[in-house]
Amino acid sequence: MASRKKLISILVALVAVVVVAGTALFARFVQDSLWEKSVMDVLEATAQGEHALNTYFEKDLDTLDLLAAELSAQSHNDRARLADKLALFGMDDDGTVYVCVDLATGEVYRTDDGRVGTLGAEEIALADTASERGVTNPFLDERTGSNMVGVYERFSFADGTPGLVRKARPLADMEERFSLSFYGDTGFSYVVNGDGDVVMRSQHRDSNRTFSNIFDIVGFEGNDEVDVESFRAALEQGARGVALFSYRGDEYVFCYTPLAGTDGWDVISIIPNDVVMEQANAIINATLLLCLVIVVGLGVVLAVYWRSSRAHRLEIERMAFYDGLTGLYSADKFRLEGDARLAGLARGEGGGAGGLAAVCIDIDNFKLINDVDGYARGDEVLREFAAILREEAGSGGIAARLSADYFLLLIPYERHEGALDTCARIAERARGIVANGKPLSLHIGLCCTQDAPDARDVNELMDRARIAQHESRKRGAKLRAYSKPMRDALLRRADLERSMEGALRQGEFFHLVQPKYDVAGTRVLGGEALVRWSRPGEGIVGPDEFIPLFEQNGFILRLDEFVFESVCRGLRARLDAGLPVVPLSVNVSRLHLHRPDFLPTYVRIKDAHGIPDGLCELELTESIVIENLHGMSDIMEGMRRAGFRCAIDDFGSGQSSLNVLKDLPADVLKLDRDFLLEGSMPGTEETVARAVITMAKELRMETVMEGVETPKQLAFLRTTECDMVQGFVFSRPVPPEEFYRLLDAGAPDEGRLQD
Repeated sequence: MASRKKLISILVALVAVVVVAGTALFARFVQDSLWEKSVMDVLEATAQGEHALNTYFEKDLDTLDLLAAELSAQSHNDRARLADKLALFGMDDDGTVYVCVDLATGEVYRTDDGRVGTLGAEEIALADTASERGVTNPFLDERTGSNMVGVYERFSFADGTPGLVRKARPLADMEERFSLSFYGDTGFSYVVNGDGDVVMRSQHRDSNRTFSNIFDIVGFEGNDEVDVESFRAALEQGARGVALFSYRGDEYVFCYTPLAGTDGWDVISIIPNDVVMEQANAIINATLLLCLVIVVGLGVVLAVYWRSSRAHRLEIERMAFYDGLTGLYSADKFRLEGDARLAGLARGEGGGAGGLAAVCIDIDNFKLINDVDGYARGDEVLREFAAILREEAGSGGIAARLSADYFLLLIPYERHEGALDTCARIAERARGIVANGKPLSLHIGLCCTQDAPDARDVNELMDRARIAQHESRKRGAKLRAYSKPMRDALLRRADLERSMEGALRQGEFFHLVQPKYDVAGTRVLGGEALVRWSRPGEGIVGPDEFIPLFEQNGFILRLDEFVFESVCRGLRARLDAGLPVVPLSVNVSRLHLHRPDFLPTYVRIKDAHGIPDGLCELELTESIVIENLHGMSDIMEGMRRAGFRCAIDDFGSGQSSLNVLKDLPADVLKLDRDFLLEGSMPGTEETVARAVITMAKELRMETVMEGVETPKQLAFLRTTECDMVQGFVFSRPVPPEEFYRLLDAGAPDEGRLQD
């Protein structure tokens, strides 16, 4: 009996030992497996962050390739053209600064401040040692003092002069865009250079912002020197891996991967080891409690293991690929999914759908919602609108929030009209969201694959949708669909802007003069100078195409002055020849009126050609005058004191009141041609025109009727006190020499009057 008890005791003891040993081995296995899996997930997320940052740098380098190619086609001393090209590339107001350095002279040009200085010999020599292209270390901006990071590229101007271009962005913007965090903001990623210096770090309040070099941590007391040197060698060799170091009594996991396209930079994620092991330790404790029932305990451990692994993957994917506020896709996830769907469409997948439609949407005046209703309401509006997009995209489409109130959508469609209907429905549903006391209003740009067959990926498709959205803003529409003419118009605008400076230098701009006759048609009493552009190989470019563009980019200032000087030159030649002259008018852009040197410049030109007072007339449109009635009255008084006649052009084309005429010191009132167009009540236009002419005469203003085209209109004007007639009934705009021939000849013949 004793022997049996002993045997059972031994067997029980052996079973107990086996259970304890098996539990210990199993616990160690679970610990190692979970640690390795968690670390590998973090390493993969780090690699994804590295890929996103590298792609961002590569795109900036591609942009610099284009800028360098443009600058390589010009001489290094063509400063105006250099500034124009920098301005063309630096139109986006997002903090990006383009810089060009002439390495021969050291002259530095920027998109935000033109030519800003000259490099010294030491700085030029340092720039000469740089590689052909690459990523810069963070630096303090030369002008603003802000921390910046960017890319650079060396090139040569057309005359062989070496140069360097740089595109830089605020370091804080890059850190906010590409920083990664892990495990509920207990671990963060850092970008370090080849020396271990921290280049970019997360600005989260829990991140470690006390160290400036990664070896300040790994070289801390308690870490084996051999391990530190092995880690240093791995970074220098561009390896990818994991290391474990102690810092101030705690262990940290270091996941590192090289940042391609840079000079030895690495992305390193640092996570406390106890956080990585947190769930593993919980499973180990559970396993110890269940050691008597090892099979059940093993099943629980395995279930928790798989559940925790999936949770880790979902958390990392959510951080990398989803917008935290709305739950929509991030820009990176949208690009990946969009490219996959476009590839599927190219392979004939998609269930017979006609194609995919890319949609860019932003909320009109969203900033006012935040300012008036508060940021909490603004976030709520974004979530409500995101829910609408998610529903409209359905299972076949995808939606993303790019930034702030800017959203992207990719939806399948059977017919082009179906895509338009979806966008219209989104706009209508958005009106159900009330913020800032008004229904939500959108600007939507749409591009269907059938309208952009050359789009190679979803980014190019979205670029065309943005063109349509820009067109919707420009034309005051809420929804615009992309068409090839939109892109052609954008390219045409860029072409005109690139060539406008050279066109002015090469004499492609010229002016015509449209005569102003007395109502009897017997005498030429004046003329209006109208600018035209003759491009070699193209012919005449209409003023309605280039003048609005030049008013936007400011070139209209130089063009107006060119026309005025040409007019003065012609008048001077007539005066010197002892030939008759009449007042000639030129148009003045509203941009001139915001410049303190406007009137002195025009006076200088007039005096340089010795033009007597009263021969030059400056025309201001009705809309310019009405915008600032009091200020314009002072400006017009100054014009008259300087010897200019002052005219109000297009009167009656806007919302002006006859009452404002008494407050304006104008010499000439030019009535818009709308006064002569018959409306729904025939005869009312003539009554109003007669009243305006009579009132102007009483205010001692001369009157000119524009756009007179028919003998019937002319016959009416002969019954009024109108002083002058300008229009095709007498003459189209003609070259200055033809205008002066008309002035010398007197009235047109009767046959011409009927043309």
